[in-house]
Amino acid sequence: MSLSASFQYPMKRKEEIERALSTLSRRMALSGAHDLEVLCCGASALCILGLLSRSTMDVDVLGIISDEKEVLPCEHFSPEMESAIAASGRELGLPDDWFNGSASTLLQRSLPSGTLERSKKHRQVFGACLAVRFLDRMDQVALKFFAAMDPKDGHRHLQDLEEIAPTRPEIIHAITWMTAWKSNQAFRDRLAYLVEGFDFPDLAESIRTIPDYPI
Repeated sequence: MSLSASFQYPMKRKEEIERALSTLSRRMALSGAHDLEVLCCGASALCILGLLSRSTMDVDVLGIISDEKEVLPCEHFSPEMESAIAASGRELGLPDDWFNGSASTLLQRSLPSGTLERSKKHRQVFGACLAVRFLDRMDQVALKFFAAMDPKDGHRHLQDLEEIAPTRPEIIHAITWMTAWKSNQAFRDRLAYLVEGFDFPDLAESIRTIPDYPI
């Protein structure tokens, strides 16, 4: 692949994701689904922000933004919305669940402070039915660190973090969020190990000295 092609590819993927979301909005109108504003994370959101080149068309929805500006879980959508997701998937050659709420389980731990406010600057409207806020880079890094803790699927998220190349303030933001939870030494050691891998040994050591609580 030429150098110019390598720069064009992330932009092409961004355009494909935006086209898919516009198609979904149109299908929502046809199926009678209610208008939605959602908060999205994951690789597709990182592609939209120009932070990741990994190929993906899965859109991970953290939650639905209510009129009260709260983020509500959406592991399951309405039948009309599910119909629109499946129909847009068929139209574009994507899986029926390409737009999914599986990331909503993260809301059980609460999001980093200020997440919703920071997402305002990454809000896009796709047609008449769908508005999407994409997580800010700082919060994407925090969630990626948490995902990288997974012993089964963490390697992929760690590779994403390497491409993003988080800064010291971004890592501190992730640490502040994750060390506010009750945790045991094994959890903190794993987090410290990941942070040390990005060449911040002092931050890693600060994690190891946090008092022990049952997770």
